[in-house]
Amino acid sequence: MDTAWTELTILLCGLLLGIVFGFACQRSRFCFLGIVSDLYIYRNLSRLSLYLFTLITAAIGVQVLAGAGSINPADSAYMNISNKTMSSVFGGLLFGIGMTFCSGCTTSNLIKFGGGDLKSLIVLTLSGIAAISTMRGSLSSIRIQLFEDNFLVRKINYFFEYKGTFGIDMEWLWPIFLLASLAFLLLSKLKNLEIRKNVIWGLVMGTCIVGAWFVSGNLGFLAEHPDTLESKYMLTDSGKPESFSFIGPLAYSLEFFLYQSDSSKFISFGMIVLFGLLLGSYLSARLQKRFKLEFFTTKNDFIYCVIGSTLMGFGGVTASGCTLGHGLSGLSIGSFDSIIVVGSIATGVVLGIRHMENKVA
Repeated sequence: MDTAWTELTILLCGLLLGIVFGFACQRSRFCFLGIVSDLYIYRNLSRLSLYLFTLITAAIGVQVLAGAGSINPADSAYMNISNKTMSSVFGGLLFGIGMTFCSGCTTSNLIKFGGGDLKSLIVLTLSGIAAISTMRGSLSSIRIQLFEDNFLVRKINYFFEYKGTFGIDMEWLWPIFLLASLAFLLLSKLKNLEIRKNVIWGLVMGTCIVGAWFVSGNLGFLAEHPDTLESKYMLTDSGKPESFSFIGPLAYSLEFFLYQSDSSKFISFGMIVLFGLLLGSYLSARLQKRFKLEFFTTKNDFIYCVIGSTLMGFGGVTASGCTLGHGLSGLSIGSFDSIIVVGSIATGVVLGIRHMENKVA
């Protein structure tokens, strides 16, 4: 097939997957901040059950694709992160604190912007600018000096690199986790959770994650590119197979619109999924008659959003991914680094909640 047609197919599939995922997220009130805050403050398990249904669907689907030889998860950037343990821990912590200050992560703010929340537009813009700066701007030197290129960090990273997963075989750990999650969900039924709705939306969103892996890792894979004669994953920001993650595509989207005359810039799979997510959440909000223009109500609200947006952009790049990237895409392929990042983000959210509680008190 001609590469131009392949690229068009990839973009159309990405747009469709983004629309469906955005629609489902808006309808199901899917939110990582909501998951942690519901657990920490209210001891409510409903949104956690939705997340686990989504993750289980994605993980099983990815294993089926990998077993059939349709994709190679080992090629993913999530499986090729080395000597970055400190970046994962502190990047995740900063991202978690930042998303608490902004009342949601990158994905949540995309969904809220689709529903008319103009605060989220500010959050997304500032997060994107901070992410670009952390990748290759003024904040990149701070990131490298703090979390990558100093004696203490190198020693700690070397220890974790040497120990690996502390002798844990991820091939055995992953099925155990899935079985434990299923057991939790079955027991949760006794607590009158909205199981039926969560199963449906979990299946939809998990299937979208699997679909994205297939599109980027199968349809987008060229064993021999006609120009370079080398293998290539087409239209991905990392040059590797990808599923959903939005902190990177958000930054690349801003760059694309700022530097359209630069021939090296292109509309990537992640960027078109991001646009589809916005469109899907907008359609859902309109159909439910929940579309409503909102903005900041207080000066402190604006200040916290500015601080939080910067922390999310910096933390997301430092950790090599956001809540969705690590929390669903990375975990669905069994990335050990994603476990570290997700745990750090959850810890950061709790710290952020405690700070906000003390501020109110």
